[in-house]
Amino acid sequence: MTVWHKDADQAHDLAMLCQGLLLVHSGPVIRGVRPGTGPIAALDPDSEVDLSTFTVLANVRPTVVAPA
Repeated sequence: MTVWHKDADQAHDLAMLCQGLLLVHSGPVIRGVRPGTGPIAALDPDSEVDLSTFTVLANVRPTVVAPA
């Protein structure tokens, strides 16, 4: 996920908030989420706005696919 904000610190804080919300999510399809990479600070090359990006790893419930 990538988020943009007014400055690098706020972009990082927003990325941490979003990552935290994803990490505590669970439901009937998503069994669990754990941190991947980041947050990593950067500057948007097109708009020159500060951004921060991160990844998460999600475990999802398997689905049986019946043969055709």
